[in-house]
Amino acid sequence: MSRPARPVVIILLALLACLWAAPRAEAAQRSAPAWWDPDGVGSGSDWHYRIPVTLPAASTVNSTARVDIDFAAAMVQLGISGTFDANSVRVVRPNRTLAVVQEYNDSIYAGATDAVATRGEVRWIVEDGGAVTYYVYFDVIQNGAKAASGQTPVNGNFEHAATGTQLPAGWASAVTSNALYDAQVRPSESVSVTSDGNPLNNPQTTDGTPKTGAFSYLLGARTNNEPANAGAAQTNSAVLTRTITVPASSPGNLVVNWRAEGWDSENYDNLFVRITTSGGAVTEVVGNSLASYTTLPNSPNIGGTLVSTTAAGYGQYNGFDTTSSGSHTAAMTVPQHAERWWSRTYSLAAFAGQTVTLSIGTNSTELYRSWYHVDDIEWSVVAGTAGSAEGFGVAVTSPLGSLAPGQTVRVLAAVDAKPAAASNPVTADIYLPGGGVFATGVILYNDGTHGDGSANDDVWGSVPFTIPLNTASSTGWLVRAFARDATTTTTAAGATANGLVHRSAAGTTLDMASWWNVDEVTFSVDAAAISVVKTSSVIADGVNSANFMAIPGATVRYCVTIGNAGTATAISVTGSDTNPANLSYIAGTLKSGPSCAGATTTEDDDATGADESDPTGASFAAGTITIARPSLAPSTAFAVTYDVRIN
Repeated sequence: MSRPARPVVIILLALLACLWAAPRAEAAQRSAPAWWDPDGVGSGSDWHYRIPVTLPAASTVNSTARVDIDFAAAMVQLGISGTFDANSVRVVRPNRTLAVVQEYNDSIYAGATDAVATRGEVRWIVEDGGAVTYYVYFDVIQNGAKAASGQTPVNGNFEHAATGTQLPAGWASAVTSNALYDAQVRPSESVSVTSDGNPLNNPQTTDGTPKTGAFSYLLGARTNNEPANAGAAQTNSAVLTRTITVPASSPGNLVVNWRAEGWDSENYDNLFVRITTSGGAVTEVVGNSLASYTTLPNSPNIGGTLVSTTAAGYGQYNGFDTTSSGSHTAAMTVPQHAERWWSRTYSLAAFAGQTVTLSIGTNSTELYRSWYHVDDIEWSVVAGTAGSAEGFGVAVTSPLGSLAPGQTVRVLAAVDAKPAAASNPVTADIYLPGGGVFATGVILYNDGTHGDGSANDDVWGSVPFTIPLNTASSTGWLVRAFARDATTTTTAAGATANGLVHRSAAGTTLDMASWWNVDEVTFSVDAAAISVVKTSSVIADGVNSANFMAIPGATVRYCVTIGNAGTATAISVTGSDTNPANLSYIAGTLKSGPSCAGATTTEDDDATGADESDPTGASFAAGTITIARPSLAPSTAFAVTYDVRIN
């Protein structure tokens, strides 16, 4: 006779399942920096680099912020090689809007005239007070040449105007009492001037060098002799004005620089600088009313008499307080005929919170021509501190969380500045757990119109990437996106890093930690892991009352337990078990439940329809038990039992 062996574990089910794991909500490891985009997603000009500038806590609204920036040094920090675009410099507020009044002067650096084209001074009127961070954006022409800034310049140094401009940008008005007077922007120049009135030192080669930079503003009578007017004084013969708003707190100072040249003296030709309130009150900052000629000379000569060997006065070129023989009469130390710049710093505390008019002008009389340059006029200045340069970013927004075997990998990447299009497409690599390559160099987009954070930046071309069906649950899958621009690298990483923007003092591995425009996210693969255990036991043999034997006529109960030890829900779990010829299924014994002992629900063993409340479907037909389950959650199991008779 034959009998079953001791109960054994039998794997018998085939898993016919489509495995799916719902993605979990999970943020990217690093979001790309919030980037300024002046003209919307994927259009117009896009900026690729910026420098954070932090203002001191004492800065207030309407202050004038100033910072010196060496853009060539910033490019070294970023590891990029290209041609700096001087037109690209923009000051952006903390809220990512342009500062209304701003300028970049590449002819001034560290308070002096500078000829290096890749560095200069940046100024703007503060609109966000306190210890806030502004950003100075810039680019290289390889990423698309930028138009010159259309913002109003501060222009206290007159660098933002062409030679001969009467009303420079940022200033309110420029008027003359006669067309023969000068009121215009002038470059650095050396001019030979001849004066009327039969003066000494005539003609004279004069110095037209600005205090700093390439331009200054000229007022007075250098181009022409002073107009004949029967000797009468011509008040306000040339005047330049602008309106300024003084900060309500920390008002700071007004600084004015000027140079007086010519043959007349303070009683006849003189410069004035005045502050006028909205109520009409006038304060003279430079002028005759101050009685301060020896410290703040506002005319080429002192007093009101004709110069002689014993007296100072008009009639000699830039005599100041000297006689015609060069002797000082008022204890000044400036040399006779000197052409120096003078400066006054004046507190604005009395005008805190007010909008006032700044007037710079001249008074003149007929004969003995005189003129004045003004330059580097500033007010309420606060110094900003520049930080390390930053580059544009990319953020991988999908996949996040988990995928499942058989699922297609879809990569979404948002870029904050338009990359370099076809020559340097945005690409992605996918790495297996442990660092192996799953897919590399896959083009996301290269048409030059995506980017800037657009949600549709997810083009994989025609090549899908699918997680293999036999992949086990695993973590540490990595997606790495590269948003290259049109630059070449200067780092030790070599040509493979072309188009990547380096993080200051970082390594050279092509990963997120070392480059601004590289982003990484990790995801996991969640797979079901189905196990099947079949056990048997003899429950009756028709002979013995206990210790039943597997003899012909005996009844054997089988239990099939199906479990999911994976991390994903298994879908459409099906299996079958065919009885051998020496066993006969006993009708009505097919049951299901959470375990062998708990299998109490009777199944429809003739497959005519469902007859139980649990999700398991089991039936018997033509010697085969068929089991079907719509889903099986992770870390759960179910059991099916049935009885057979040994033939």
